Amino acid sequence: MMEPTPGLELGARFVLIRQLGSGGTSEVWLANDATRGEPVALKIFFQADPGLAARLAAELAGVRSLGVEHAVPIHDVLRVEDCSLVVMEYQQGGDLGQFRGRSFESWKQAADNVIGALAAAHAQNLIHRDLKCSNVLLDATGRARLADFSLAALAGGPAPPGGSPYNASPQQLRGAPATPADDLYALGAMFYELIAGHPPYYPEITRERVLFEPVPPLLPRGTVPVGVRELALRLLAKSPQERPASLPELRKRLMASDEDEIGMVEAHALGATPAPASSPGRRWLPAVYLAAAAAVAAIFIWLPKYLATHDTGIVQVARDDAEAKSRERKAAEQKSADTATQKAAAEKARAGFDEAFAALDAHSAASWATDGFAAARVAGGQAAQSFAVGNYAAAQQAWEAAAAKLAGLEKERPGALQKALDRGKTALAQGKTTEARAAFESALAIEPGHAAARAGIERAARLDQAFTFVDAAVAQERTGRLAEAEQGFRKALALDAAAPGATDGLARLAARKSDDAFAAAMSRGLADLTAGRTGPARASFQQALALRPDSREVRDALASLDQGQRVSALQLLEARAASAESDERWDEALVAWREAAGLEPGLASAREGIVRSQSRVELQQRIDALMQHQERLWDPTGRGEARTVLAMAAATGNPRQHLATAASDLERLALAAEKPVRLRLESDGLTSIAIYRIGQYGTFSQRDVELLPGRYTVVGTRTGFRDVRREVILMPGSAPPAVVVKCEETI
Repeated sequence: MMEPTPGLELGARFVLIRQLGSGGTSEVWLANDATRGEPVALKIFFQADPGLAARLAAELAGVRSLGVEHAVPIHDVLRVEDCSLVVMEYQQGGDLGQFRGRSFESWKQAADNVIGALAAAHAQNLIHRDLKCSNVLLDATGRARLADFSLAALAGGPAPPGGSPYNASPQQLRGAPATPADDLYALGAMFYELIAGHPPYYPEITRERVLFEPVPPLLPRGTVPVGVRELALRLLAKSPQERPASLPELRKRLMASDEDEIGMVEAHALGATPAPASSPGRRWLPAVYLAAAAAVAAIFIWLPKYLATHDTGIVQVARDDAEAKSRERKAAEQKSADTATQKAAAEKARAGFDEAFAALDAHSAASWATDGFAAARVAGGQAAQSFAVGNYAAAQQAWEAAAAKLAGLEKERPGALQKALDRGKTALAQGKTTEARAAFESALAIEPGHAAARAGIERAARLDQAFTFVDAAVAQERTGRLAEAEQGFRKALALDAAAPGATDGLARLAARKSDDAFAAAMSRGLADLTAGRTGPARASFQQALALRPDSREVRDALASLDQGQRVSALQLLEARAASAESDERWDEALVAWREAAGLEPGLASAREGIVRSQSRVELQQRIDALMQHQERLWDPTGRGEARTVLAMAAATGNPRQHLATAASDLERLALAAEKPVRLRLESDGLTSIAIYRIGQYGTFSQRDVELLPGRYTVVGTRTGFRDVRREVILMPGSAPPAVVVKCEETI
């Protein structure tokens, strides 16, 4: 399909007029519907989604079950030009967001309509799960209806991911089953946005803030009754049990809060008990004012005369009344002073809590005292809510209790620090540098600048570099570059004297040098013996005997030399080859058989020995090559070669103990390369995530993906922001740290 633009015609039925809104996978346009002969709101889905048809069918069923009184009617759901379309009734009044920051009176009726619609949905066990200002639409008369049931779910059932992070409840963010309390939280977030002009936690919304931090203070931009503000904060409670349970009761209290506020305003204006707004007496206020003025004039004219001639008891009544009013005034002043004192005490308690919380937060308490620190955070949030509604005594008590919890956590900090240091030391001793670094970094977070933790991180870095030298030296050792291997092992020991594998590597090289020197001495001796140079032959055999005093083949060679028989040289070579084969030293056996064939070209045993030894040498080399380049096992070609080599190893006859061990190691690596590794992706719920050559994953806050080991490119896109790319290497058998992909740089 072409890019939607005004005037574009879809399916010979719809003509686009202007865009009304957009989301992650769709756009909503005002369009002329030739079939219906009227404007409609057209929701256009562009991306292919196997589950979209089922979700749209469920949304259509949910909307129709609520009826036109509560939900924006959906006329049709159809496919046109590779796009899915939802044809909805056009709501001329716009969405509820136009009332942000205005008086409660301006959106009071819409709020009543929304609560009624939610009550109707909950009566059918249907949870909306994406209630927000943009999903509440008004018709031409101002009646509000719910829209976009694409994320709706049945109560207690599984819930699809997605939705606005500002309106998602803590339970919804944790992936809990859908409940009516989720919509109540979203209703509170919507009220907060209408009152304050922005949603809670704006603009730095994170999952952790919603789960653990108290709701920010609610500061109204327009005239909003205190009771309405209190209800909004109660709806935003972390626990579902603390939110109002009944929508009809909530509806009643919301309207009552407004009436109480009106009554208080009128009472202040008239200096008397307020009458209901519909009282007929309000139409006679001008007459009341005239009568009051006449009464005042009369008092000034005839009261002095009356007092002079009548009982002075009326003076006493006036005095008593004045004293009563004075007592009432003093009581009010005392109450105000007490409130100020309670408020000051609460603010002092809050300052103590904030100081203790900040101190522990600076020492990363959330990582080593997760539950206790989260509980203190929640308690502080509840205290802030009590303070916001004027319950200063409860706020003071809650802050002091939370501060006491933080004091207890502070006492646990030295123990947590020591545990982190011990984990790091243990990991270093085992050569697990990644675990060691993580443990020491935890220790540094608990106690910034800690000397032992810094030293541990530095040693982990040195060990990483030392392991690089050791790995390279092992590879060089396998390919026969012994001098380079020895140099690599010594470099590793220079970086860290206890570098695992370096000392053993040098010992292997020394042994291998001795074996090579022995083989060379034997070869020279046999060559000299064959050529009849008995003196040099004896010297070479004596040199070989010094390297291996217990070698039977050397003693046999010397005996053969003494006998001076050419046939003995062949026998010695055969014995040497047989001994090398029994020990699976196939390269030495190959040398011996070739020397025997050189002495006697027609010797059948030599020809067979060459074929047998050479195949073993080549098989071992192929195994070594795959072990040295394990990344080849991450693609099908490399795994196919590994299976071929393993089959050849399995078919090889005895002796094959060393070969079987090498084949077992290769098989283990090949199997690990075929096991998916879990990759955790974290985002902001606004960035669309894709993995190159794998697929699109849309927007989310957190998601786990299982992939085969290999290299992958994760791409994040978001309209109006610069794309981000993350290169990820998945190693067999170990999940990497979570990869964060957020588009944060605006274009």
